[in-house]
Amino acid sequence: MNILKIIKELYTGKDNLIAQTTIFALVGIMAIAFNEVISVFTGNTLYAVFAVPSNDEVIIFSMIGIMIFIFFTGYIYKFIHESYENTTTSLPSVSMNCFTTFIKVFPVMFVWGIYLGIAGYLGITLFGTSNSVFYAYIIFLIVLLPFINMVFIKFSKDFKYDLKIFNPLIVAEIMKKTFVKIFLFLLQFIAIGFIISTLSTVCLKMLINGQSRTIQLLTILIILCITSYLQQVLNLAYYKGLTEIIKKSGV
Repeated sequence: MNILKIIKELYTGKDNLIAQTTIFALVGIMAIAFNEVISVFTGNTLYAVFAVPSNDEVIIFSMIGIMIFIFFTGYIYKFIHESYENTTTSLPSVSMNCFTTFIKVFPVMFVWGIYLGIAGYLGITLFGTSNSVFYAYIIFLIVLLPFINMVFIKFSKDFKYDLKIFNPLIVAEIMKKTFVKIFLFLLQFIAIGFIISTLSTVCLKMLINGQSRTIQLLTILIILCITSYLQQVLNLAYYKGLTEIIKKSGV
């Protein structure tokens, strides 16, 4: 599975370009909203794109950021659902039913979140936080995360609640059939994510040094929006790749 090929396909076709333009605008707003909230807790006004918000403004920015985040979570699973039927990488239209899709997936995410919480608590109870075995255990849980994502992807095929979807043993079944494919695909995902993060950090440091306050904030705004958008495109390619793997593996 070639993630670069998937990313290229995300820009193929008129409908994809229209969807990408909308995604860029919404992701930019989400990134700015969360950035303003973070600036309050860091106490560093450099990271506030406009000005450090007041307490009331923090609530507004938080709500905007969370709502768009929920919307895009639903959009990703809508994309996965349609990918089961499409042979091409066609982005779905950006519409309000993404919130409905999120509501459908949320119970599955909530239950598996509880499973992870219980697993983490057991790790602390059995090993303690200062034991090296504990950190090995945490790494093991992190390794499981992509395969838990596969459970959500499997559910998104028809959004039907099945006891099998909530059975923790399903992860072992998925790992048995897809481990090597997912591992190789994850290497590509991590490599591209690292490149995006590194380039954005380097560009930010180069462009804000010695510049006026206005230019600094404008630079932060542009890089923040572009980086967040690229990460969102990478996420879409990631989930499309996982969907193709699970389809071909017959899980």
